[in-house]
Amino acid sequence: MTADDRNATLGWGDQYGGVPDWRRAMYIQLRRGLIASDQVAATIFAVEMAELVEQTTGHAVSVWGSVYGMPLGTISWTSQVAGFADAAAQSQKLAENPEWLTRVSKAGEQGLFIPGSWEDGLARVIHAAGDAGPMMYASTTMGTPAPGMAMQALEWGTQMADHVASATGNQVTLCTSNYGTATGSMIFFMGFDNAESVDATQETLMSDSTYMEAMGKTAELFLPDGQRTLTQRLN
Repeated sequence: MTADDRNATLGWGDQYGGVPDWRRAMYIQLRRGLIASDQVAATIFAVEMAELVEQTTGHAVSVWGSVYGMPLGTISWTSQVAGFADAAAQSQKLAENPEWLTRVSKAGEQGLFIPGSWEDGLARVIHAAGDAGPMMYASTTMGTPAPGMAMQALEWGTQMADHVASATGNQVTLCTSNYGTATGSMIFFMGFDNAESVDATQETLMSDSTYMEAMGKTAELFLPDGQRTLTQRLN
């Protein structure tokens, strides 16, 4: 499968190796780990492994490096999947690829990542708004609905995603976390085409009365455990 074929199949553009269009995904799969010491070698490994996954499974993979809100040196891989069965089928293909096994073993011998830092996640796409565009940065905002407020929080989140996408021009995707410590949490993914767009989005939203009024409702809709991260695309 060529890069153009992959992008056409997945709805990705041709910039930066393909642009995630999460409107077409049913789930977003995540794997992340924390670099132990050699950041250059670990980053090269992360990008090359993403390429190998694409060649082996036919699924495009984005690689992200931490900027804010998580331990520095955190590397994340994301991909679109139809569900757990699709993810399991990909894992089986990788397990049957000797090159994959060799690279994983070599990375372990080199101590590129901290043992025990690996974490996998699967988030279901609930709603997506805005047009897909080049993503060089992505923010992830996570919150847990308060007891008895799950449906109200989802309704609020859907409306918020639409408004933020309209006000900023960014693609905003609302998901729910299926597994891990964040199970049941709501997750907002937002993409930015450059660093300037990150600043511009903040300025736009802080001066948006509709946005600020909607944010005032979060105290009753969510537990006080919200978290936001910013990552930079590496491939």
